[in-house]
Amino acid sequence: MNRRSRAPSDTVMPPAVREGVRNQLELLSQMIEDIAGELALDPLLGRIVERACKLIGADDGVIGLYVRETDSIRTAASYNIPQEQLRAVLARGHGLTGRVLELDAPLRCRYGDLPHPSRTAALDMDMIGMPIRAHGKLIGVFGIGVWPPREFAPDAQDLLDLFARHAAIAIENAQRYAEEQRRASRFALIARVAAIGATGPDLDTLLQHAADAIHETLEYPNVDIPLIDPERPDTLVIRVRGGDYKKLIRHEDRLPIGTGIMGAAVRERRVQLVNDVARDPRYITPPGVRPPRAELAIPILYGGRVLGVLNVEADRTFDELDRISLEIVAEHLGVAIVNARLFERSTQAALLEERQRLARDLHDNVTQILASMSLITQSLAEAWHRDPAEGERRAVRLSELAQLAFAELRGLLRELSPGASADRASAGAATPHELPDAMRRLLKAMVPAHIRLNLNAEGYRPQLQAHEHAMLRVCQEAASNAVRHAEPKRIGIVLSVDAKALRLRVCDDGRGISDLAEPGMGLANMRERLYELGGELLITTGTPHGTRIDAFLPRADRELN
Repeated sequence: MNRRSRAPSDTVMPPAVREGVRNQLELLSQMIEDIAGELALDPLLGRIVERACKLIGADDGVIGLYVRETDSIRTAASYNIPQEQLRAVLARGHGLTGRVLELDAPLRCRYGDLPHPSRTAALDMDMIGMPIRAHGKLIGVFGIGVWPPREFAPDAQDLLDLFARHAAIAIENAQRYAEEQRRASRFALIARVAAIGATGPDLDTLLQHAADAIHETLEYPNVDIPLIDPERPDTLVIRVRGGDYKKLIRHEDRLPIGTGIMGAAVRERRVQLVNDVARDPRYITPPGVRPPRAELAIPILYGGRVLGVLNVEADRTFDELDRISLEIVAEHLGVAIVNARLFERSTQAALLEERQRLARDLHDNVTQILASMSLITQSLAEAWHRDPAEGERRAVRLSELAQLAFAELRGLLRELSPGASADRASAGAATPHELPDAMRRLLKAMVPAHIRLNLNAEGYRPQLQAHEHAMLRVCQEAASNAVRHAEPKRIGIVLSVDAKALRLRVCDDGRGISDLAEPGMGLANMRERLYELGGELLITTGTPHGTRIDAFLPRADRELN
């Protein structure tokens, strides 16, 4: 029965018509297959408008995309239309594609009958305007025409409508692909800028690499990264540029923050997104430069403080993805700027700190030894006259102290050499008696024989070298002070390590510290050495007299050989 129902229609359709329909359907199928595999949006649109014209026998045509933000049609591709006859953007109701946007429906008419024709040379053309919809929403418009005396076939509009449905799928897929590509490029930029921020301390070089990366990765034609002048916070200094501005503007610019779109970003501490700079009176065109269409200015903030601006310009509008991605880039730049400036300041501070450290080591090491040598020298002649053997012993001690002083000076010179930091960092494991032995050698040379010296290190185990070095110098300073100022008969030293701390106690039975005595550099150095490592120093009166010094450092064991 189905065969019988179709037979009459076959008999009434002329063979030539059947052949024409078959050819059109085959052509439509080929065209749909042709556009389905293209993911790059711009080539796809050019191919789609060309195939649409050939499908219905048109002489020329355009395809425009709907721009929701401006409620307009942006001409995206054309076929056989001279460039001077094209309008980049058509508002609602203007031209054929703008009229389709206004009517929200297909339209066939003579071009000159449109309310606002945009192609004055095409007034007599027979035109078809066809909306392109995806999921019921307008994404674009076809504007297709033939020159007189030709006219479109009766079924041309239906064919174009069918083709538009398949074109919508291809366009939507390409737009999704393009959007993912945009996102991927922005993630790549963020990673690249983060890596640039860790490349080195030179601020201008760092920012120039970032500006170049932004231009190369996102293809913004103009990039500026001005910074606030530290000495004049009301001024932006532009030394770093990317893209065309890098080639065209080679001098330093200084802009007051009270003017311009970049100035507004600083004053208001928020993003300035301007998609039509021609209508924004704040826009300032640099001399000799063609104005862009849009500008996006992102304040570079750190801790609530504005450091500068990341500013980009383009001949297209910016969107939310541009804003969000560049805000993240600006955050990375803020951290990089602060780190670069901290490095610069820390370099200067490191020089001062090194001088202070050398002064402290000279005082605590060499000066103390020289003081002991001075005491022996003052009494050497009298001791020799009184007892040659005592004079001989003091002369031997003087020689030992001189050798010790030379050793300390050589040590300071080694620390000033370029490889000193690496040598200290690569120091190996300790021996069980390294610090106690060093204390014994030092104290033997410093403490006169008539003072009874006792060192107890039974509860000691090796600690990090920095901790041991600090304790050695504290012990040296404490013993030297006792010898020079307290006239003790005994000095007792206990070195130990308990569950939490490395402890040093130095006691003497001398005359103690006077209440009127002003703290000298030695006591300050002891406190500073311990404080730097998280420790503390306590000075109390001994029982029944004398002085007791207690030094504490956090326990920090190291391996034994």
